[in-house]
Amino acid sequence: MVSTSTSERPASRRSTSSGEPGFTLIELVCGLTLAVILALAVAPLWVSLQTGSARESDQTVRLMQERVAVSRFERDLRLASAAGCPFDLSAPIVEAERSRVVLVTQARSGSAPIVIEWEIVNGSLMRRWGDCPPTRSVALAGAAYRDNKTMLEGVQSGSLFTYIVGGVVAAAPATDAELASIEGVVLDLRAKSEGARSSVRTVSTARVGR
Repeated sequence: MVSTSTSERPASRRSTSSGEPGFTLIELVCGLTLAVILALAVAPLWVSLQTGSARESDQTVRLMQERVAVSRFERDLRLASAAGCPFDLSAPIVEAERSRVVLVTQARSGSAPIVIEWEIVNGSLMRRWGDCPPTRSVALAGAAYRDNKTMLEGVQSGSLFTYIVGGVVAAAPATDAELASIEGVVLDLRAKSEGARSSVRTVSTARVGR
């Protein structure tokens, strides 16, 4: 007579189909709990890194915008010229105010002169240009500008234009007698620093017709 016997595995641990021991419900719950705790511990650091990265990215973008605006401003002043102007003009600077400077130049050699206006208004640095009018009015703000572009946003109060006359920085506005003597224009931009109450200054001096 052949005898057979059976044996039972402990109920506390089950086996997988491959014969390897599996995990109990308690072990799974403990592992999940540890994973949640680690995630909660790492989350603030991750958020901080992401916020810092976004802030640095915003600052980089703004720095590039400032450089583009300043470069264009310097180029306009360097190419300023009264040549070919339809009305009597002894110097390329037409108006010189604290928040606004107007000049005459040529888009390219041999082309008709154009009027370019740089203005600090409503927290923005604006650049406008249009065809030079046949006569000079009291102010050229009414000129038919063909292009109106925001060069920089977030400009704070205290930003202004000043003018170099006889090697000395003169306060604006410049008189008609001083317009022909303006050697350079200083653009003093102030912008609020990210996450701080202080402001960051960007100062650029553009020489006229240089």
